[in-house]
Amino acid sequence: MRPAYGRVTLRPLEEFSDADWRRLQSHFRDPEIAYLNGTPPNRMPLWLLKRLLKSDSKRSDRATFGIFDERDDFIGTTELYDVRGDQATLGIIIGERTHWATGYGPEAMHALLGYAFDALGMALVRLNTFGDNVRAQRAFKKVGFHEVDRRVDASGRVDVRMELLRADWRPAPAPRVTGQSKVPLT
Repeated sequence: MRPAYGRVTLRPLEEFSDADWRRLQSHFRDPEIAYLNGTPPNRMPLWLLKRLLKSDSKRSDRATFGIFDERDDFIGTTELYDVRGDQATLGIIIGERTHWATGYGPEAMHALLGYAFDALGMALVRLNTFGDNVRAQRAFKKVGFHEVDRRVDASGRVDVRMELLRADWRPAPAPRVTGQSKVPLT
């Protein structure tokens, strides 16, 4: 299955090319992305990272996808994890800086939420982010998530918990994709 919305298409890890895997590895190694994700930069060799992520993606409590833009370039990952009954947790990383703050995150979430609510029959999708990741919070609110709780974690960072009920989700009409892109075609 390839959920899509606007300029993005979600593809399973099994369809990744070698170049896509190398890009994913660079995203996981990026110190800023790691900080925003609350993890240290990943230093695994590519063969081990592929093996681990492919194995994780086969678990019944998870659905993992690569995010591809309108040019079919790999730009990040998104997943539903901790899938239990009719609830799941959403995770997303837009790893290509050229695609930050240009609407790709909300479009990828629309594709994943459509899959979660329509194909999987989820009743609730939740997520966690950090209080200092204001850009992510704006993107989450843009697709309908609302804040449920804020807590200070053991490291002193503020954890923000957000949720979206199926009953509250209003899938927006997909934006019309034209031949023009906000990303330079170089």
